[in-house]
Amino acid sequence: MPLLHISSCRHLALRALSTVTHHGGQEARVEIARETPTLIRLIQEHPDDIKVAELSIVTISHAVCAVTNVEDNPDTKFLTSLKMPNVLRVVTDTLRKPTAPHYLVNHAAALLAGSTLYCSKECKGCPSMVTFLVAGLRSIDAAFRCLCLGGLIRLHRMEAEHDQRLHDPRKMVACIERGFPPDLSKILMDYGPDRCDTVNILKTSAENQRAMMTVAQDHDIYALALKLVPLIIRTEYSIAEGMFQSENPRTGKFETMDLGLPFTMWTDALPHCAEAIRTRGKPNEIDLADIIEIKYLIIKSRISDAVTLAKKAIKRSPNVAYFYYAITLTADAADGLRSAKKGLKCKNITPFVRFQMLWRATEHAGDMGICRLQESSVGDKKWEEGVAFLTSALEDSKIYVEQAPPDSKHMKNVLYWYILLNLAIRGPEMSEDLQGLRVRLGFPLSFWCTT
Repeated sequence: MPLLHISSCRHLALRALSTVTHHGGQEARVEIARETPTLIRLIQEHPDDIKVAELSIVTISHAVCAVTNVEDNPDTKFLTSLKMPNVLRVVTDTLRKPTAPHYLVNHAAALLAGSTLYCSKECKGCPSMVTFLVAGLRSIDAAFRCLCLGGLIRLHRMEAEHDQRLHDPRKMVACIERGFPPDLSKILMDYGPDRCDTVNILKTSAENQRAMMTVAQDHDIYALALKLVPLIIRTEYSIAEGMFQSENPRTGKFETMDLGLPFTMWTDALPHCAEAIRTRGKPNEIDLADIIEIKYLIIKSRISDAVTLAKKAIKRSPNVAYFYYAITLTADAADGLRSAKKGLKCKNITPFVRFQMLWRATEHAGDMGICRLQESSVGDKKWEEGVAFLTSALEDSKIYVEQAPPDSKHMKNVLYWYILLNLAIRGPEMSEDLQGLRVRLGFPLSFWCTT
């Protein structure tokens, strides 16, 4: 570091630091990362020396990425000491220079893309940096495109809202009574109202209520179980979170009724339904009991238990698509993608289960593809795997967007993937106004932006 201030030694010292960050371990890179403010100041003090800028940015990229590219949250005080807003500004200013070599640009892109997760606030405060990453999506270099794509995806990850699993049927009914805008209504009518998720959910909800009213009278839980299975594989919101209630004539308040059943909440009926089927001991109904129990575990957010039961059930019945769907909900992308692909090959599969697995296959393959490409270089086995994953995700997303109900809950997310994957794989082939996407979809993109 002292040699950086001696003009005759400066380039040699920077080259040494660059070499250490190339081949040194995590500890060495973190130590050199502490000197980031000094290296940035060096670039500012020698604006006409592109070699100083190149070697400094290469060194900073390797060192700072060792701090930001970690699984757990990095040391926030450490990141603050690096003065990332100034780092981002100086790096992007350097990228504007026509003399900036390819080596500098690649390492600058890695630094910028790698900083977006844990330094998102600082990155958003540097519009030119975000513009650079967006522009990178037009590069003819696939590796560079995917690097920029990964950076943009991580930029909003911390404040991204998780998809809601809860469903309020009253709000849905209110929306239908209010009516859809004419342009959206036409799209739904063209697809077929009876095939749309909105109608399907309401129809299933009504059937679920009738089934519960019946069991309240006859106490036949086995019959209830047989009615619920077709509902479960028809839509995600098949079992309403309802209960048996009556109005207290004295207080006017609704109170939970004890009807002599082993449950009061409707979702809690599922374990009893599964047990009722197993008690009958009919070999051809064992799968039905597992489907019901898996649904109960999913409702209760016990995904790991649902996956365990589904894997056990597959050993007995490898052709039941719902078992594979349950496994796709796991956080293990490889396991989830493998199960989705196997499940899609099942012959007896409902539209709901099929589209759910296409959605999960898209997300799993998309995540794995981006990770593989960022962990490898062109020509590596991991690189080839990454390209294969992204291609698979693009194919599945295309099928979903073209065939799934327009009002599908996951249409928005899959459409996002479809657009991003096209940019990642097709890159410069895409027109600036994304006209190619509109032609391939057959629907106006404004539909999903509106809904």
